[in-house]
Amino acid sequence: MNITDRVKEQILINDEDYQEEKKAFLCALVKCMGSIEFEGGKTYLTLESKNQLPVITAVSLIKELTDVEVEYGNGDGRGYYVRAEGKGAAQLFAFVGDGRGVTDLGDTDGITSRTQAAAYARGVFLAGGSAYIPSAKVEEKSVGYHVEFLFFGEDAATEFQKLLERCELKTHVSKKGNYYSVYAKSAEAVSDVLAFLGATDSVLEIAEVSITREMNGVANRKVNCGVANINKCQDNIMRQVEAIENLKASGEYEKLDDKLKETCEARLANTNATLKELAKIMGISKSGLNHRLAKIKQLGERK
Repeated sequence: MNITDRVKEQILINDEDYQEEKKAFLCALVKCMGSIEFEGGKTYLTLESKNQLPVITAVSLIKELTDVEVEYGNGDGRGYYVRAEGKGAAQLFAFVGDGRGVTDLGDTDGITSRTQAAAYARGVFLAGGSAYIPSAKVEEKSVGYHVEFLFFGEDAATEFQKLLERCELKTHVSKKGNYYSVYAKSAEAVSDVLAFLGATDSVLEIAEVSITREMNGVANRKVNCGVANINKCQDNIMRQVEAIENLKASGEYEKLDDKLKETCEARLANTNATLKELAKIMGISKSGLNHRLAKIKQLGERK
């Protein structure tokens, strides 16, 4: 199950929600999935979705909150749908939109509390929302967090963004194909939105991923630092060997004192040894060996 499906399972309306919250949830479903249809001289309010869950939820809420008779089905290539006809449609209009017409159905003017706003946002996400939480793997760090809500029109998207802003949630609006997307992308912003929706398990998942990725990042930086130090050490050794060879080729090697000659031979015999390891082999201090090698490099690089 992907993160979007997990979030939708967590935000479904339940018996603990108050009636005003359930109404806000239903308003959102109507806003995002609803349309007016005319067929055989009759008017229908139809809610459609490719997914069964939001339609089933709409049917359940309509039956619980109203006495409207609805038809529910799946077919004709339209996916899942629920529709109310005639007086039932008008009653549903009045319930979720105060009779103002389909363009105002489910608007947010009547939402006065944070809990109602959260219920409305839950409905929007169930109808057309998606989320993504990246893997904790370091190699996938470039893949970002994402949560979005889709709307048919720009006005509806902007209205919803303002609703989230009233609840101190930072989101953006952009056109996405035939839809308008209200979205957030940073880990913190996505976590805040999911917490607002009530997707607690997903918020904890983000926290776990963030911690794991940070720990992996620290370990990876240490490895990279170690590799860089090894490369630097190896480069320094090669410069020492090159300096010794220059001294021998120029005849200056024989002019060195015994301690420097001893150091030259030890380095040529142990080209993979670190400064600490070579000092131990020669039985001298690390600082003393470093001084000798620096002197050899200085003399050899002149030649």
